[in-house]
Amino acid sequence: MLKSQYEAFPYPTNTSSTGGYRELVNLVKLLRLDCGYHLQGKRILDAGTGTGLRLLELAAAFPDNEYVGIDYSENSIACAERARNAFSGAPVSFRVGDIMAADQQGGPFDVILCMGVLHHLQRPAEAIARLSRLLTASGVLIFYVYGEYGSGERMRRKRLLGHLHGQDQVGQKIESAKRLGFTDFPYGWAVQDPTDVDPMIVDAYVNHYEVLYTLESIAKLVSNSFTACVPYGFTLERNGLLVESRLNARFVMPVARTDPKGKLNSPDLEEVYAKLPKRQQLLVLEDLYAPAGYTMLAHNGGFLGEISRPERLTSNTWQ
Repeated sequence: MLKSQYEAFPYPTNTSSTGGYRELVNLVKLLRLDCGYHLQGKRILDAGTGTGLRLLELAAAFPDNEYVGIDYSENSIACAERARNAFSGAPVSFRVGDIMAADQQGGPFDVILCMGVLHHLQRPAEAIARLSRLLTASGVLIFYVYGEYGSGERMRRKRLLGHLHGQDQVGQKIESAKRLGFTDFPYGWAVQDPTDVDPMIVDAYVNHYEVLYTLESIAKLVSNSFTACVPYGFTLERNGLLVESRLNARFVMPVARTDPKGKLNSPDLEEVYAKLPKRQQLLVLEDLYAPAGYTMLAHNGGFLGEISRPERLTSNTWQ
């Protein structure tokens, strides 16, 4: 059912575009400025690439790498191949491939991206294990999953459309979502083109299968495959924040971050917080901010040798 959904509503849809779908570009730029990680001379796999526009944008911005995008939707990959016409010379290859057979994708890779995919899988821990076997010793898995605590409004809308219409009435749900004003999408579903609206409604409010996560359930997913799990970003309803759990961290750049000191707003609470183990500090941040999504980094230690400011990750690693 999920596959048929993405065959009918591939996203992003405007495959003639050469701008706007820059989430991966922005993420890599943040990793460079924030942690000192340089994406150059790397092999990158985008597992669940959709129509490939985000990966093509990344390849255009950082061309000195080799990029592979896989998706199990034949229509999405066909869209990705058409999109290549707007990105002449981008070092990207696309192919139909299932994440659950990711170990057949011809690794190793230095970076594996899996953005907005794992929360749609029935066996996500198995998918992570398969992806982990494709990484180099210094590689990193970067993934994004929906968050339980900040998804209340989206799930309310999804339930409402479900009460109004049956499971198979996707067209009616789309039209009702428009009539009810559900096109003011939360952060993370930014409309770049009018043709995106219907697929975004399907992705946000009609999706056949999704699981919402917390930091604890995410950590359980990766615990058998990676030694380090780092919450790098929180997606909130209207903005995103880099995760910083330290009370008095010195920042390299002025980017919006979680601010435990400002949120606690009390010397007594700060003292209590400072004595907590790291896992507990991260759970406090989670409850303070109630993320609707998490950008996570998972690695086995070697990745820290690739960055010039490893403390940005080690000081915020789930323990």
